[in-house]
Amino acid sequence: MSDLIFPTLKGLTYPIGKVPHWNTLQNQTISGVKKFLQLYSYPYYEIKLSFSYLGDDNDRTDDIHTLMGFFNQLGGAGQDFLFADPFFEPNGVDNLPFGEGDGTSTSFRLLRRFGDTNEPVFGIADAPTIYRKAGSETVVVPDSEYTWDKTGLITFNSPPATGTILSWSGNWFYRCHFQADEAEFQQIFQGGWELEELILETIKLE
Repeated sequence: MSDLIFPTLKGLTYPIGKVPHWNTLQNQTISGVKKFLQLYSYPYYEIKLSFSYLGDDNDRTDDIHTLMGFFNQLGGAGQDFLFADPFFEPNGVDNLPFGEGDGTSTSFRLLRRFGDTNEPVFGIADAPTIYRKAGSETVVVPDSEYTWDKTGLITFNSPPATGTILSWSGNWFYRCHFQADEAEFQQIFQGGWELEELILETIKLE
């Protein structure tokens, strides 16, 4: 598993494709009644990027060397990485609920909000701020009372009391891998390259 962050590059251009994928079993009775069984509780996403210009200054820090180097560092589809969409949605949350104590559970996964739905977070790069609310009082949980990892899993030293609302502030990332082991970079003129399509897929963790 890799926690490298996808680089920010000036040449990223519209359109950006984002396809949510679900998995539903469909069956039809003899009388013609259709039945549906939803197998996923949340989707995975296919994210399509294109780069109209990747500068080439013959330097390891220019855009073409940065992106191709990142792709090669991960071995194409071989390892996952973290990605935040720079155009489509903010990747920060502020005091967003992610769980409720039951007096027994110690591990909770962070959540992000999209429209009217919550989806699990599988990537964070920096320490989140964790809050707990019991009654009307919301307080910051000291970081000595829990541990966190970059998959977005929070583990408390002791189970939060029943009815305690847990929330968090911080930045989240999609955890992705490249869909393919190859990417067709094209030099369009001296000092400039393009990449017509680069497809990422978000991944789920247990």
